Amino acid sequence: MSVVYELTTSDGSEIIELVGNPSDLPELPVHLLGSIFARLNPAEKELALRHKLLPVAWLPDRTLYAAVEGQSLGRARENNFKPVARIIAKQFQASVKRYLGKEILEYATENLKCRKPDFSAHRRFMPAQIVGFGILIVIYLTALVSLPLEITFAFTSFLFSLFFLGVVALRLMCVMGPGQETKTKARKLNDKQLPVYSVLVPLFRETRVLRQLLAALNQLDYPQHLLDIKLILEENDVAMHRAIASLDLPAYFEVIVVPSGKPQTKPRALNYALQFSRGELLTIYDAEDMPEPDQLRKAAAVFARGPHNLACLQAELAFYNANENWITRQFAVEYAVLFQLILPSLAREGMPLPLGGTSNHFRTKILRDVGAWDSYNVTEDADLGMRLARLGYTTQVLHSKTFEEANTELGNWISQRARWFKGFLQTWLVHMRRPYSLHGEIGWDGIWAFQATCFGTIFSSTVHPIFNCLICYQLWQNWQTPLNHSFFTTFIAGMSIVVTLMGYGTSMYAGYLVCKRNGHIWWGVLLTMPFYWLLMGVAAWLSLWQFIVAPFHWNKTKHGISTLTTISKPYFVPVTVMPAGPKMITKITGKKNRIIGTVSFGGRAAAFFSASAIRSLRFSWAKTRKAEPSGVP
Repeated sequence: MSVVYELTTSDGSEIIELVGNPSDLPELPVHLLGSIFARLNPAEKELALRHKLLPVAWLPDRTLYAAVEGQSLGRARENNFKPVARIIAKQFQASVKRYLGKEILEYATENLKCRKPDFSAHRRFMPAQIVGFGILIVIYLTALVSLPLEITFAFTSFLFSLFFLGVVALRLMCVMGPGQETKTKARKLNDKQLPVYSVLVPLFRETRVLRQLLAALNQLDYPQHLLDIKLILEENDVAMHRAIASLDLPAYFEVIVVPSGKPQTKPRALNYALQFSRGELLTIYDAEDMPEPDQLRKAAAVFARGPHNLACLQAELAFYNANENWITRQFAVEYAVLFQLILPSLAREGMPLPLGGTSNHFRTKILRDVGAWDSYNVTEDADLGMRLARLGYTTQVLHSKTFEEANTELGNWISQRARWFKGFLQTWLVHMRRPYSLHGEIGWDGIWAFQATCFGTIFSSTVHPIFNCLICYQLWQNWQTPLNHSFFTTFIAGMSIVVTLMGYGTSMYAGYLVCKRNGHIWWGVLLTMPFYWLLMGVAAWLSLWQFIVAPFHWNKTKHGISTLTTISKPYFVPVTVMPAGPKMITKITGKKNRIIGTVSFGGRAAAFFSASAIRSLRFSWAKTRKAEPSGVP
């Protein structure tokens, strides 16, 4: 028996016949979509974007809905919405773009700028900051002109030494803290207790790593009907569109296309996709990421037992190609110190954490409440971690790994590092707009951690070569005129040398600890760290130039350049048939490598996608044997 509803539109009425058989719902006429979208209130817009449900008629006792065909239709029935019509997916997407596209894009770009302008990096400097920096420059130039050069340089070294001493002290706190971080086991959740999990994956010119990315996402040990994976493409990225179009993606994948516009940044793309995300929890993975399969389950369990103000969990990042060359080894030690020593210590002390750019797990509601990502900040992760702390939320470390591709090329590494430094500078300037308020929100210990991890990173890399030159100058002056130098300059020179040696020693010792913890000590890497820091100086000065001429430009990091990265045609690997061991990684990558033990601080790469195998990993750092790429997409 047929049921007839009258759908009232803005220009009259439209009558469609709805068949009573729920498995054969009629198609909602496309010409009705415009009038329906026009009268949606904010809550109904959220329902439409996140769950693909449109209210089509309002009765005295209930609202009638139309659902987009596919999984959305099934979910609507499961949640007792009882849809009376279905919408063709392509028609729905076209209507969303036509009628809501401008509003969605404006939210993605300007939301934080409009809602919380003090937290947005759209302005590089506030007037008070310009005045303050101007006064400092005038004072220093006056000192250069009016005081002996020796005194000015000595005093500069003294100020640098005091700041670096604070940075070194924070590292010492992290290094000298508890050894291996205690891994508290959260109560496991069964499938019925698990929430919907959104996974955002921004992709821009990433065809070379698409195959291994999709294989890794397919290995996530999480109920598929609770997964909400968004592949985020830029509108002008034709190659990615073609690569994705050639795939038969599972139903829990959705492709989100971000319209062209400025700034073209990762946080803007994430903000755009966030509006379509239906998960109670949400995480981000980069294109080259290989998360451990049980990472989502672990995060869901920690959130379930954690306090309500626990907003974020940061998983550990490691590299699957750590032993490829000198740069990757230095990068691997640096990452291990950060994710195995520094971040756990900061979390343990309740200090702000500079988040990594990937594998951040959020409570989605809190993420939206704090304004999500700043589309103008090129290290949106570090900024968001600081903003969460300022607004009273906490961040913890998740004991699960995500494996990434370490940069193998010097130019690519410098470009990536320059973007990071520029973003750290943006973040520091944003959160130092009102220092008194900052102190009230995070306290002196939080300010210490923020200065050391954010400003300390860019400042130390920028002045490291200059600082060394000043020390050499002071030593040369004392050697030339040993009887005429003052006690003050001698003391400052000695202090500078001590602080420099403490910085070198603390960093090398931290590297030694993580190397020892993971089974092999790279003495060559540890002893050549100062040369790695000089390279950071090059990237730091480049970042300052880019901050002036192109503050919102996103330096694109090339992925898929490692010899261990597959560049073959993407495909999906069934979870149930994946063996643990070298055969599995060969199936994922299409390569036969001696890949066991090449993972930085991770373990056997062959066990990437097997949760049971990961629990039995043994750390090893065997040398990687290079292999030829298996093909071109």
